[in-house]
Amino acid sequence: MKTTVTTRKLLPTTLAAALASVLLMSGCTKQTDDSAATEQTTQTESSPAQASDELSGTEQASIDRLVMSYADMAHAAYSDSLDTAKALKAAINTFVETPTEANLEAAKAAYKTARVPYSQTEIFRFDQGFVTKNDKRAIASIDDWEGQLNAWPLDEALIDYVSDDYQGEYNSKDNIINSDSISVGSVKKDTSSITPELLAELNEVGGSEANVTTGYHAIEFLLWGQDTNGVDAGAGKRPVSDYQTGDGECTSGSMTNEDASICTRRGEYLEAAAQLLVDDLTAMEAQWRTDSTDTLRSDFLARKNDNAVRQIMYQMGSLALGELASERMQVAFVTGSTEDEHECFSDLTHLSYANNARGIQNVFEGSYKTVAGESVGGYGVQQYLVDNEQKEAADKLAADFQQVKDAFNTIVVQGEEKGVKVDQMIATVGQADKVGVSAEEQNKRRGYMEAAISSLQNLTSGIENAANAIGIDNLDADTGSQF
Repeated sequence: MKTTVTTRKLLPTTLAAALASVLLMSGCTKQTDDSAATEQTTQTESSPAQASDELSGTEQASIDRLVMSYADMAHAAYSDSLDTAKALKAAINTFVETPTEANLEAAKAAYKTARVPYSQTEIFRFDQGFVTKNDKRAIASIDDWEGQLNAWPLDEALIDYVSDDYQGEYNSKDNIINSDSISVGSVKKDTSSITPELLAELNEVGGSEANVTTGYHAIEFLLWGQDTNGVDAGAGKRPVSDYQTGDGECTSGSMTNEDASICTRRGEYLEAAAQLLVDDLTAMEAQWRTDSTDTLRSDFLARKNDNAVRQIMYQMGSLALGELASERMQVAFVTGSTEDEHECFSDLTHLSYANNARGIQNVFEGSYKTVAGESVGGYGVQQYLVDNEQKEAADKLAADFQQVKDAFNTIVVQGEEKGVKVDQMIATVGQADKVGVSAEEQNKRRGYMEAAISSLQNLTSGIENAANAIGIDNLDADTGSQF
């Protein structure tokens, strides 16, 4: 199985730096950065607070508790992600076998459920530069692995039909579903048999990060279809007939296909993508099992006194500022680009945002709540700071996290209860006016996003201050895209 790599261009600046301006993006295509920034190699030297030969018994005990809690939370979150992915696959199989409106809605509901635990795992992603090389380990790093599951935005024209006014990097009328072969630049691929292995091979075909063929968002697109509503209300509305294979029933949107094999292949793609998702999560869940060897967990625990605390705080800051505040929120907010929201087909972005933030808070508080309602962990950065006589820094971070929680709760309430989704919140006043939303109302909606972004900026400053307090002088976490 081929695992693709999602490259992040990290900038060697501190977390306290102001959130940078972001690159203008257009179309639902994978984000790229043509700047001269190169991927940072994270320092792994022991800080004064982490040098094992200088640690007291109390200090060693607090590190031991912190890393074990972190590892247990990672295992629980990936276990939940695997279980909900299996449920999603089962719902997809049922839908493809019997394509009814009810079964389509059940598959969509399963997708929504599956995204909750996985979105909370993204705190663990930023590990490249910390993990040690081990050829016996099945997965080199989470950062290497996650691109096959969560790459976004994707150039959907490579997968299936799109609207006539769609603009993306891939502009051929031949796509994976309607053709037995595709050409991307000088690369030609046989797509006559759609399998999980083929989809993994095609991911980022031709070297383009826009050519995403796998993972949650490919599944999302196949279930919802394009969201052509712009900044107006409404998600994608893929008809159930896109999967019906009876004579005269098979459609591609508003067009009825003479050949029902297109609908058969669409179902094969959806099932293959779901199977690959389960396979990938099965591999990652195994990496965090207790008493495992040659795994990400065993590596993390083995170097606990070298850089494990630094890694944890680096990951907190990188997700908060570089990924969530910048790449996922600020890009869409500044440009008013609905194609740059994280769940641009289903309009579930408000939930992925909130669960990303929740994942950071899980590590801070030392508690992950499983799908079954159990609490896993028991010790987090908050108590670690207190035990190392940094209660003031812990209290400051706790207040920052409450601000983040409140801001994202507002966005969730708007999305779930008020019917105002993220694509409506990011619209400029001019865009909103065209769909009948007043300037006063739109400024209020944009204020929800702005408050959440600002809360993450405040949080990252607190993370850096806390890191400094325990002897980590320069966290150097990812601060996102810049001009």
